[in-house]
Amino acid sequence: MTETASARQGIALGLLAALSWGVYNVGAEIGQASGFRPVDLTLLRYGGAAVLMLPLLILARHRLPPFRQVAVLALLVGPVFALCFNQGFQYAPLSHAVVIGPGMSMLVANLLVRWRDGVRLSWNRRIGMGILICGLLNIAADAPPPRDAGGSVLLGDLFFVTSGSLWGCYVYVMGRWRLPPIETTAAIAALATVVFFPLYLLIWGFPRMAPGLWAEQVFYQGAVGGCLAFVIFAATVQRLGAGRAALFSALVPSTAVLLAIPLTGTWPNALQWTGVGVTTLGLIVSLDLRRSAAARLPEPGQGASRG
Repeated sequence: MTETASARQGIALGLLAALSWGVYNVGAEIGQASGFRPVDLTLLRYGGAAVLMLPLLILARHRLPPFRQVAVLALLVGPVFALCFNQGFQYAPLSHAVVIGPGMSMLVANLLVRWRDGVRLSWNRRIGMGILICGLLNIAADAPPPRDAGGSVLLGDLFFVTSGSLWGCYVYVMGRWRLPPIETTAAIAALATVVFFPLYLLIWGFPRMAPGLWAEQVFYQGAVGGCLAFVIFAATVQRLGAGRAALFSALVPSTAVLLAIPLTGTWPNALQWTGVGVTTLGLIVSLDLRRSAAARLPEPGQGASRG
């Protein structure tokens, strides 16, 4: 496969990953509004994915990544990541999540590429990241009140900072190790479930919810958030490298805003429409496609060792 074709595939996969994350975010909002706790959504994300991918895990058991690498990835984007993400919604408004989480993911991944690999970011990348952040701030400007009037918004923001930073580290590590997307996703989900499920039963236990609500969240959390988005994004990192792949995290708020139209009947306002347009422009500038096609330089993370 030529580098140009690989880049095109990576961009298409990145857009599809952003779409999947948008569905997952809207689903998480629906789940919490229906009464699910953060720990319930965390269990469904990894447990649902583990069950759905179990046949693949058995068939591909001889092609799984080394346990050490799976354990590191599970620490980064396993239950701790999901709990921080879902817990943040208990204190801070959604507008904070859509800025802090994707913004931290994008910044952490690109800073690691700069500091650890010594690869300088192009001016287009820097300018584009600035535009992306402006777009995120536009979406966040229409801020709803916190969910809990007596809670600490700052605490919620810290949860989003943590989850976004963990995801940025995951993107960078995946860019270095270049592991197979499907097998790696299945292994992460299985290990996360084995560790988290006993704790869930011991400490929290299952809430009484209608079977239809459980099935709905198995789709949003397990099928989309735990399987589809993970696999697609890991394939994006393989084709674009960690730095450029991380930029697609900033499209999640825009896709969530647009997906809310058919899924919840909520239409974006003028600020949100502006944010969608600005983040799209920022992504186009950041990807620096013309320069990449002309220079054929290796993208950060692609030429690094497998660690």
